[in-house]
Amino acid sequence: MAGVVRRTQAQRRAATRTALLDATLESLVEHGYANVTAAQIAARAGVTRGAQAHYFATKAELVTAALEHAADQITDKFRADPPICDSETKTVMALVDRLWDLHDSPTFVAIAELWLASRTDAELRPHVIRLDKRVTVAVTEILTSAAPGMMASPDATAVMLTALAVMRGVLLTSFVSSQRSVAALWATTRGELEKLIAVAADH
Repeated sequence: MAGVVRRTQAQRRAATRTALLDATLESLVEHGYANVTAAQIAARAGVTRGAQAHYFATKAELVTAALEHAADQITDKFRADPPICDSETKTVMALVDRLWDLHDSPTFVAIAELWLASRTDAELRPHVIRLDKRVTVAVTEILTSAAPGMMASPDATAVMLTALAVMRGVLLTSFVSSQRSVAALWATTRGELEKLIAVAADH
């Protein structure tokens, strides 16, 4: 038919792979790592179990690829359209707020599931460690570009790691607390982070 654009085989393969990765993250959020099966993921992605196995032979391979996919999503969105503010403190806080929004999402829930699972899963653990380092490196590079003065401070790395740890810790409480409680806790800890960032920016 005129006007119909046919996708190439490479495009179809890429689309199927992405569908499987997105379905894996969604399944992790809905069912938890221990209860997720490759069959569930294939059904959610709209492919056969055989097609899923063609792309990823094992559940571990699929989950690891999904973890990398999630890490890429977070860093790409964090990097996009860097904020321009009239001080480095405000710039960094704008990025902190962006990173909070990215963590406060189903993607983070899926990542948290894999963090917890990696404690007792020796096959999964090295992949989680590697990709966590990858995200930390990406965050460091973005902050260095946006706020070079602050990142030159001897306290900068400690402040950045504190911000990441606080953010993730607050969001983990959302598994057992109300949204209102989590929002209140974030408001309190965000204020303390801003103080630390302002001190680092002045050094």
